[in-house]
Amino acid sequence: MLDWKGVASAAALAVLAAAGLARGQAAPDSAATGTRIFDQQVLTLDEPATAPAPAPEERRPLMKLLSTTPIGPALDSANIKMYGFLEAGYTFQFSQPPGGVIAGNVFNTAQARIKMDAVDFNIERITDASAAAKNHTIDVGGRIEMMYGFDMAKIHSNGMGFYGGGGFAGNGSGGRQDPEDQFDIPQAYVDVALPVGNGLLIRAGKFVTLMGTEVIDGPSNPLYSHSYLFGYAIPFTHTGVLANYALNDNWNIWAGITRGWNQSLKDNNGAIDFLGQVSWTSTDKNDAVWLTLSEGPEATGDSGDYWTVFDFIYTHTFNKQFSVTVNADYGDAPHALFPKSAQWGGVALYGKYVLSDYITLNARGEFYDDENGFTLTGIPHTQVYEATLGASITPMPNNEILKNLVVRPEVRLDYASKPFFDAGTDRYQFQFAVDAYFNF
Repeated sequence: MLDWKGVASAAALAVLAAAGLARGQAAPDSAATGTRIFDQQVLTLDEPATAPAPAPEERRPLMKLLSTTPIGPALDSANIKMYGFLEAGYTFQFSQPPGGVIAGNVFNTAQARIKMDAVDFNIERITDASAAAKNHTIDVGGRIEMMYGFDMAKIHSNGMGFYGGGGFAGNGSGGRQDPEDQFDIPQAYVDVALPVGNGLLIRAGKFVTLMGTEVIDGPSNPLYSHSYLFGYAIPFTHTGVLANYALNDNWNIWAGITRGWNQSLKDNNGAIDFLGQVSWTSTDKNDAVWLTLSEGPEATGDSGDYWTVFDFIYTHTFNKQFSVTVNADYGDAPHALFPKSAQWGGVALYGKYVLSDYITLNARGEFYDDENGFTLTGIPHTQVYEATLGASITPMPNNEILKNLVVRPEVRLDYASKPFFDAGTDRYQFQFAVDAYFNF
């Protein structure tokens, strides 16, 4: 069973950090495409349930540039968008980890080195299922996302390693060392909107997981570093077929089958799994809940060991300045450590406060229980905690181009119930990190 004694402590850290942020002038954060929670439009509690019609979406720099060429009108006519981001960062762990590798961090693992985390490029055509239903038409779209950089070595799906032995830096076959900066295609899918009921969307291909608050694309997260839940409790991507249906303005359903966690052109066991999600959003948009389930065989060479993972997210918006989010995960793999089972899970609490057009403060407190040492530590009965406080700084929010530039400094303290950090010699880890990204 999971030891949840640390939940209150980690939650309190984020609550205290967020509670001290209540001052300043409200303003929206820089937009980041793909965010599920942190960049959504919110209403104050005293606003009417029916908000005014949204303003036309503002073009990002690449589409603005293309609009001045013959290509732009063609893209607009086809409702196709091209966009991306550049992200680079630096992390310093104060106890100088052996080998220059920071333990526990998902992406920013390089000690005291500036790294190009990602160069990201997307081509997307968004389909409108409700419009397809209303107009009795079929709408076809999709998305391909290509990425290059330091982070990509950690997210390769099975069959898309491109770099020999698994695709991870230093693990190339035949003694060859793979490059630190690598290429990946995290998403490549087709969407078909059908005139069924309120509108039915079918998605087929490779896509990021429905689970979790945080995502692979750095600008869509509140902080530079990632949570343990993102890196170790859930998958990064799936390849399969999903259906999406909005029951009404409040309730939405995703359900389908995939080849399994982080599988794509190859399959580690030849079996399929189930991925489904039910979400609810209040009429005033101040509250939202996501419940996601992954169920199926995930272990290599074993089509009978059914893993079960539940993911829960709740977000509440107090006003245009302040919001909080809770993310919780629980996983069970009955024969992962044959003949014994493995369980893992945890809770992360986020707080966001908009000080001004220039600065947004973000806090995260987290507890993660790697009960059997299966997902993270390799040490049974180990719990880890982390508290992170950071800021998103937009130096020139009123400049048409440079408002897309954001700098995010942060400080982070990690603690493990057993020595885990610094090659298993320390229970504590303290870091300073900063990244900068530019959405184009």
